[in-house]
Amino acid sequence: MDVASLLHGAGGFVGTLGPRVVSSDRTGALLRLDAGPELHNHVGGPHAAAIFGLGETAAFAVLLEVFDDLVEAGAVPLIKSGQISYTAIATGPLLAASRLVGDEAGARASLDERGVASFDVEVLFRRETDDVQTAAMTARMALKRL
Repeated sequence: MDVASLLHGAGGFVGTLGPRVVSSDRTGALLRLDAGPELHNHVGGPHAAAIFGLGETAAFAVLLEVFDDLVEAGAVPLIKSGQISYTAIATGPLLAASRLVGDEAGARASLDERGVASFDVEVLFRRETDDVQTAAMTARMALKRL
């Protein structure tokens, strides 16, 4: 699955947000957000909601890389929850690096046996300009057969 083409051509919120895939494979994804003023907060950087959206999209990119066969077979990818901690003000272009920290084999078995699987994806955010980490997120992702 060509994750970059899928996300770059997305409509809806992802299209509005406008993240770009820098790299993406089974080991992780790196996305870049160069938020314009319409996505800024009162201190001139990306709004917390835009950062959360970037994190969800980065987690989704990893899900597609690791579980592309299941998604192509009809499993629906979802986010169940997300916990994020903001540690520094985000300004300028923001990078989000994501990686699967859950059990891939266990998720596959759960989807096969129960029709639903949950697993965690870790996302670390940093300013592109000086490499300072600005936030960390754990996204609880799911695959569900409808």
